[in-house]
Amino acid sequence: MNIKRGDVFRHVLAGAGGWGDPLERDPAAVLRDVRNELLSPEKAVADYGVVIDVASWTVDAAATARRRAEIKSARGWISVPKVQRHDPVPLARAAE
Repeated sequence: MNIKRGDVFRHVLAGAGGWGDPLERDPAAVLRDVRNELLSPEKAVADYGVVIDVASWTVDAAATARRRAEIKSARGWISVPKVQRHDPVPLARAAE
């Protein structure tokens, strides 16, 4: 397939690995990524435990604290693993 003038090419890649515990990431930075469409609101909740009100573009601090506590409890980490081979809290459970 050749790309011609006026065509739109979209190449979606997985995000890069991070450094440290994702639950310690500043919620304001997660909000910025969601606003810049680098991260969906659903992935913000699932990966970072950050609950964003997209109507007002604000972080729900109370809901974020609860979600982060749920994730910490479910994964049972003593320290952040160097390699994570599975999702500790599937997205389906995050929506409950």
